[in-house]
Formats: sequence, C-alpha cells, structure tokens
Amino acid sequence: MSDTGRKPMGDKVSETVTPDSQKSYMEQVKEQITGAYDKVVRDMQPPETKSTSQSTADTVTGKSSDAKDTAETQKQSLPESAKQYAASAQKTTADTLHSAGDYVSDKSTESKQR
Repeated sequence: MSDTGRKPMGDKVSETVTPDSQKSYMEQVKEQITGAYDKVVRDMQPPETKSTSQSTADTVTGKSSDAKDTAETQKQSLPESAKQYAASAQKTTADTLHSAGDYVSDKSTESKQR
C-alpha cells in the first residue's frame, strides 16, 4: 500500500513489467509524468513521515532508478567516448604525418645543399 498522494506500488510494478511496445503513446506519457511526480514527492517527503511499506518501496525504487540513470548515462557516453577517441587518433595521425613530411623535406633540403 502506498502513502496518500503517491503512485500505487501495484501500478509501478505493472508499468515496469509491461513492455513499452504494448503501451499506447498516451500510456507512456502518463507513466513518465506520474513517475516524475512520484520521484519529486519521494525525495521531498521526510523519511519519518513515510509508512514502512512506502519507505521500503522508495528505497528499492530509488536504487533501481539510480542504476537505470547510471546505465543510461554510460550508454550515452560510450558513443561520445568513441568519437573523442577517433578524433584524437585522427589528430595524432595527422600530426605524425605532418612531422614526417617536415623531416623528409628537411632531409631533402640538406642533401641538395651538399
């Protein structure tokens, strides 16, 4: 049982178990809005005013939410890291080729002066 003003735990479980592909666009939007509202209320409500079941549910869903947020952040950062790595490799290669060209040019000038 959830505290007054909070999203019922049964709804949370049902939303989590049901794949998004089986939900209408409006259901998905509703879940996002009610989920965001419930998160705000969860974070604002002092722990001592929560029922035992609500406190337990908040602890579980909070850790689950944190793990999901971390996974999403890492998922987004992997392609960005790959792009940065590729750009760095490209710059290093260009710098190396430029240096090699300068070296060859200098050696060519030296041999002409002899």
